[in-house]
Amino acid sequence: MIIRQLKEKQFEGLHNSLVMKAHADPLEASYTVSMAINGAEYAVKVQPERHNKVAVLQALRIYREECGPRFELITKGNLLSSLLEILIYQEAG
Repeated sequence: MIIRQLKEKQFEGLHNSLVMKAHADPLEASYTVSMAINGAEYAVKVQPERHNKVAVLQALRIYREECGPRFELITKGNLLSSLLEILIYQEAG
């Protein structure tokens, strides 16, 4: 898990984007965001926190194959941090 402090405007932009575009399961505090980067597909689990903080909990890399999808769980800090930075850049402006 990676936690990042955002400026208020960035946090509000990201949070609004999550509410409008991301998937949230009932009674869950986190959102699942679908991302496509350089032809790779990811499902990133993001959780807004208090005091303009956001946490990226984990991510799945999705491989689409003939026999069905295959998933790779991503928990390493550097990859999670990179996915979070891309998400913030794309969604929070």
